[in-house]
Amino acid sequence: MKRVLLVAYWAPPRSGVATLRTRHLLRYLPEFGWDVTLFTASGVPAERGAAYRTIQTPNVDVQAGVKRFLGISHNGAHAALGVVPAEHEARPSWRQRIVEFGYRATSYPDPQVGWLLPGISALGRAVRAERFDAILSSAPPVTSNLMVAAGKHGVPWVADVRDLWTGSDQFGTWPIRRAADETLERLSLTRASALTTVSEPIARYLARRFQTSSVTTISNAFDEAEWDGIPFATESRCTFLYAGQLFGGRRDPRPLFAAIRALLDEGKLATGDIAVDIYSPEERWLHQAVATYRLEQIVRVFGFVDRQTVLQAERRADRLVVLLWDGLGAESVVTGKLFEYFGARRPVLAIGGPADSAVDGVLAASGAGVRCTSHDALKREVLQAVEEHRAGNVRRLSMQQLESFGARSMAGRFAGVLDGTVR
Repeated sequence: MKRVLLVAYWAPPRSGVATLRTRHLLRYLPEFGWDVTLFTASGVPAERGAAYRTIQTPNVDVQAGVKRFLGISHNGAHAALGVVPAEHEARPSWRQRIVEFGYRATSYPDPQVGWLLPGISALGRAVRAERFDAILSSAPPVTSNLMVAAGKHGVPWVADVRDLWTGSDQFGTWPIRRAADETLERLSLTRASALTTVSEPIARYLARRFQTSSVTTISNAFDEAEWDGIPFATESRCTFLYAGQLFGGRRDPRPLFAAIRALLDEGKLATGDIAVDIYSPEERWLHQAVATYRLEQIVRVFGFVDRQTVLQAERRADRLVVLLWDGLGAESVVTGKLFEYFGARRPVLAIGGPADSAVDGVLAASGAGVRCTSHDALKREVLQAVEEHRAGNVRRLSMQQLESFGARSMAGRFAGVLDGTVR
């Protein structure tokens, strides 16, 4: 069996949707002839009962060190300056600008930068001490790719790029930062033997930027085994569920609120017909939006809860909501949450986003749902869902239509790329 060193910060038992791609690889790559050793940052205990070996390396929390030096370690910078995080597209105050500048200055090129130097040394020692046939790194954080690129390891390297780095606005648009990002990205990824990514738009961008044909699209996936023992159920009201980050309104549920408010005012819906459940960290603007649309009896915000609770709620919902934004690089984004929704096997309602979105291709290939970009289209979809619920027709997607998005299938495609680099 061939051996691969998987370099990933987001790995079990860390929580979050970013961890799932790593978890799937650890579980299923051995079925395709690849024994996996995980190389990750310290900070959490190794996963109990894992069938793979883990190498943990030191991880310096740069931001925590700066906060301790400034005497704000317990409250955070926002609390110390008496401000709340700026909402998306809102004009930030000077205090908010100070916090934002401090965050970006201490987290370049990403918040895991404190893992870089210890990781470079430990990675070199690991490769010298053992025989690996390939290295597979997963980014973001881009620190994962940078630490592999910094060494001469003598084995093929596959760099997995789950999100755009320089082709999006998620890291800001400051000219100096963008120039530095472009340089680091070029110096690192041009050393990779092959690139993989999650969507066709990102694949095309990488192929153009690095003048290479060695870019393979491997979408995210869901693991059917994770859903064992989680029953399908039906709520008393037609339930729309969103689970995930809102990023200060960058992912914005207000178009859904507006559609529901309009249907209520038109008499096509009653309060007892519909519920909107949001599993997301608390944000003040969200509660203000609920009040603005007078939906206090319909919208429920649950904050952060454990993953098992969210999965159970997803299987009780009538529609699972994906929120998209329209910004630089947004057409390439296919959130990993979409594939978790596939595991729930309930219809997906994607809202917003650019005119062309990679999400459209995934929804078309899976038959899992629709995307609405206008108020009227969203009203029609909401009303249809409620009418289905009234008729007792809460839809359930078939495994057959979703099979190609399963974790085992994803691992098989990665194995094919790895095999191609070691021939």
